[in-house]
Amino acid sequence: MKLRYAIAALGLGAFAMSAGATVINGSSLQDGLDAITDGGSFYDVNTSQYQPDEQWEITASGATVNRLIFEIADWEGDASFGIYDLADTSNRLEIFKPDTEFLWWDIQGGCGTADTTCEPKMNLSFLAEDNGDFTAITQTYASDYIYSTESATFSSSKFGYYLDSNDGTLFSESAKNGGDDHMVTFRGDDSLQLDINGGTDYKTFSSGEFILAWEDMKTSNTNFDGDYSDMVVMVESVLPVPEPGTLALLGLGLAGLGAARRRQKA
Repeated sequence: MKLRYAIAALGLGAFAMSAGATVINGSSLQDGLDAITDGGSFYDVNTSQYQPDEQWEITASGATVNRLIFEIADWEGDASFGIYDLADTSNRLEIFKPDTEFLWWDIQGGCGTADTTCEPKMNLSFLAEDNGDFTAITQTYASDYIYSTESATFSSSKFGYYLDSNDGTLFSESAKNGGDDHMVTFRGDDSLQLDINGGTDYKTFSSGEFILAWEDMKTSNTNFDGDYSDMVVMVESVLPVPEPGTLALLGLGLAGLGAARRRQKA
């Protein structure tokens, strides 16, 4: 009996390790997400983080849409967001690079209320994948549509997200940041209505949609604030891939539990 509980605890412990939340400092992320939520109350950003969120793949649809929601950062005109090859972090594909002074843009023709200096610009990208070949088509809304197309070939169909800022390149895999988590994730559950453009055209935040919130400063930076509102992006038609280590430990726990049951019956 003790062996069974010990092995079960090992498996659950492995799962719990993957579910540890990252501490969000300040209120800028919570306030920003509350502002786009019908009723003004998004999930608690400290207790509702979704994991695993380090490695990703596009669903069977073969394409994903990426939308910049807001950016509250000194480096907002310089940071860029994209995906990288898990086997080679230098092999990257930029999805979009925000424009200076962008925060929220209402497609119908006006800026959101969060920033009175907001210019009529928005970044929207369609990312397609075919056997490791990725293509990103980015649209920038200004006085007219501006399109750019980039492509890259990765070692597999799985990828990580990156943020490139004036403090270097940060990755969704914390091990590639020296162990620091620079991206937190929230997954929809059909309970909230959001307008990511900052208006009142609310739509259901579904289970196929994720919000990625970034901290753009390294912990070694004396100005590190840990607010995770430096770039906030919605991605859809993607799914996180469980980390191999966590799956191995959980599998070990389940296998051991089965062995213990067989011994008990014997």
